[in-house]
Amino acid sequence: MAGSGRGRDLALDDPEAVGYLERSLAGSPVWQMGTRTLAPQIQRRDPRLLDFMANAKNAPLGELEFDVLTWAITRWYQVGRPVDGRLSATLGELAQALYGARHGGMQYALVREALDHLYNVSLDLTVLTVDGEDERWRASKRRRIIQELTIHEPVTGAAAGRQSGTLEIRLGSWLVDQLDAQTVAAIAWHVLRGLGGIAKRLAIYLAAHTSEFEAITQHTERLAITLTDELYEEFGITAARERDRRASLIRAAERIAEKDPRYSRLAVHRTRAGYELRVDRPSLGGVLMLPGLGG
Repeated sequence: MAGSGRGRDLALDDPEAVGYLERSLAGSPVWQMGTRTLAPQIQRRDPRLLDFMANAKNAPLGELEFDVLTWAITRWYQVGRPVDGRLSATLGELAQALYGARHGGMQYALVREALDHLYNVSLDLTVLTVDGEDERWRASKRRRIIQELTIHEPVTGAAAGRQSGTLEIRLGSWLVDQLDAQTVAAIAWHVLRGLGGIAKRLAIYLAAHTSEFEAITQHTERLAITLTDELYEEFGITAARERDRRASLIRAAERIAEKDPRYSRLAVHRTRAGYELRVDRPSLGGVLMLPGLGG
């Protein structure tokens, strides 16, 4: 998609529409998913660096903020990966991508609030570095997701109204560097928008780990995920008993199976060491293309 023009707009009714995630941000524990009331500040242990506490200060990051960021990263690719991280759109385009045709004043207010949160938040997080085939995590502090945010809304004349308002965003320079380093993952847009809570976290996890699927037959490949305390913690599953935590993950897998036809099977199996989630997909046709790699 890079350098090839606008590309495919994100639309809920388009099963081929693909959104792009930055893997460091996508897997960070700072996102509050499945929570009705978001905390303005959150601090959680990051399983990727066990002695590191990831945190988000000054603004909460929930499911809508995640989806708005995915839209912004995707738009950045669509407009040719500008080195300064700048992108623009109308508020109507963003609301349409998020809510389809059924959006109005309440949805615009939610979008504005999510943009403000992405602009105001300050992050301490682990950042993925890629050196050839080698991937490592390192601590990174005081990062801004959006460096600049400007919203122009005409208040008089024929153009007045939220839909005609324009949006200008400049992504943080560190985020642009990450995206240029191909620490990116792809996810079906209607799947991302159609899921919430643990199911959304699991879908994002599968997208970020898509390169780890391995062939088990000529036509099928599998990702086997060991169910550990660290994994439950990463997904925000907090039930005291392992049986209840496992049941939450099984329900999340069932939701993904309903939404995403690219996966032929998602099931939890007992092993000698405990339990694992096995995710199967066809060897051909199950992989979403990354930007600049065939898009």
